[in-house]
Amino acid sequence: MNNPVKRPEFKEKFVEISEDIFKGAKLYTTEVEKIGFWDNYLILPANTRCITRLIQSKSEEGLLDLKDNLGDLFVACLEKLELSTFTYSENTRQLNAIAILTAIIRNLFSKKRLTHFNIISILTGLDKADVLFSKLVKVIQRHIQEPATRSDTLQLALVLVAGSDNVNQNGLNGYFMTTDMSATLFNVLAEDVANTSNENDHRDVVMLLGMLSNYNKYESRNPYLSYIKKTKQAKSLESIICMYTTTFTSLKSRYIELNDDEETLSKAMVTYMSKLFYSSAPTAPSEAESSKSLLALPSAQTALLLPLFDFINGNPFFIHTLVNTCSKIDAESSNTSIQTKTTMLTSLISFASYVFEHNRNDRTNTYSRLLLTIILKLTEDNSIMNYIARDGSAAAVRLCRQRSPALPLNKSNQSLFCVILDDMLLFIRHNIRKKLDLISYKLAFSIMHRILSFVSKHKIRLNYHWVELWPSLTSTLHFTAQRLEYLQLKEELGVYLASFVSVFNMCVTHGETFLSDTKSYDCLYYEIIRAAADFTILSEYVNQSMNLKARAGERTPSITHNEFYNIKLICNHFKPALDEWQATKNVKFPTPEQVMAIIRENYATLELKSMDTLDSYIAFNEVPVEMGFFRQLLRVVAIDYLEFYTTKIST
Repeated sequence: MNNPVKRPEFKEKFVEISEDIFKGAKLYTTEVEKIGFWDNYLILPANTRCITRLIQSKSEEGLLDLKDNLGDLFVACLEKLELSTFTYSENTRQLNAIAILTAIIRNLFSKKRLTHFNIISILTGLDKADVLFSKLVKVIQRHIQEPATRSDTLQLALVLVAGSDNVNQNGLNGYFMTTDMSATLFNVLAEDVANTSNENDHRDVVMLLGMLSNYNKYESRNPYLSYIKKTKQAKSLESIICMYTTTFTSLKSRYIELNDDEETLSKAMVTYMSKLFYSSAPTAPSEAESSKSLLALPSAQTALLLPLFDFINGNPFFIHTLVNTCSKIDAESSNTSIQTKTTMLTSLISFASYVFEHNRNDRTNTYSRLLLTIILKLTEDNSIMNYIARDGSAAAVRLCRQRSPALPLNKSNQSLFCVILDDMLLFIRHNIRKKLDLISYKLAFSIMHRILSFVSKHKIRLNYHWVELWPSLTSTLHFTAQRLEYLQLKEELGVYLASFVSVFNMCVTHGETFLSDTKSYDCLYYEIIRAAADFTILSEYVNQSMNLKARAGERTPSITHNEFYNIKLICNHFKPALDEWQATKNVKFPTPEQVMAIIRENYATLELKSMDTLDSYIAFNEVPVEMGFFRQLLRVVAIDYLEFYTTKIST
């Protein structure tokens, strides 16, 4: 029997021509043929997977050898994008040109041994780069303004700006600096989401602003950062705030999808019974599967935290708009008796709690530190703090309870001061590890200090579970004291200790202005007495360190032994009374209740030293201390968004 003739494998026309382009084949001989060739190619449905496969299969040297064909392809795409005609066929060619350029640029940047100079050489040649890339940026700006091409053009722009992942070393971004697109991008943000082709466009615009505004911002004037700092376009800023509210809610929901940490007993029983009686019911992921999935979180759109920092750090009108937006939502929820309300502040605080509880790698640590920095900047702003101090700002905020020890479940409205304190409590509880991140812990304690200073100054009593906070603070203290030999090698130890001890001093010295009851005070003193040995270790270290620095003629240290004065006084005051009671009663191990009874009996004779400057602090300053962190952060952000778009390009 004869074997049947094997039919040739079907190949798309686009794939067939693309393979010829990447083989270096001669595609045409005359100018007329050239125009016709690219017109025919660009009308075909773009197969970006094919482009990706062809570039990835070539060596860097092989791609450099293809610069004639790839250069002609680049120019053909650019010429189509420059056209202002809006026929159906030309619009199709423009969309295909954008998709092809996005795939080519993304994949060229992914080749490790291709510099941006090599990429310029392949696409335009060094002699024509200024003219052609300037044209490209201008057509990107124009097509971002057009709803029909906006989404795809934003994808192209983000891939071009991000480069390989190092935005600062991508010389192509210089063309975005000379053609300032700030006004165009903010005008897009001013449009209603309902009128845009894709609700994600606003996210992409903000992310593009974030990358461009951070490009070499410490080395030269950056027009995008300048625009972010000075803009007062209320409609655009309101749109940005709305976008962040929905984004944070969405990012948080991905944690909850893996583990509903507020699942009630009745819900759990229904889930169990459905699994028992219906074999088709989906099987819940195992704990190991959930843990593995959690490692991939937070999702790539967490990169949007970078531009949020720039708005909060640099633009007072953004803060003004944020307060007004939150106040409007408060008023609406009050008038309509809505039980739960979501503002950008509540969604940010809620999302942060999930990141803090699942901070297990360098990427999440970077985002945790950025979240802490953003919250610190908010707590340093008087208008934000005054807003939180209003009665109407109280809200029921869902905080992460996916890891033990979990905070008490509270679904009622409470002061956002308390909610932020809970966020910091979650951070310090769940991020204790051998290589303690002193900078992030310092930020967490600084946030606590800002809140305590404000509520103390305004005599605002917080109905807060202080008894949850005190042992977490002393546990961190004990961890620090036990690993002091290692931690003292870090130059950040001084500022960390200063911020840490300032929290204790605020509570000890000014606690009567904001603690909700005397029992909270008793518990604080109890924990301090229990931690007396650890305080002594830190005090002695600080004293020795201060003396060494004084002898070496170094500047004033971040913390001195004077900061331990009242804490030592408390320990020295109550310890003799406790020892005497134990001897009289012949009790070797007194219970917490017995110790607190002795504290209450002897409290009247305690005289603490006045510490009037406790509520003063040095405001956060990005330059020069944080410059290294924000450069590294920019790389993390670029990697996240590149991975996000690489998936889209490949589909």
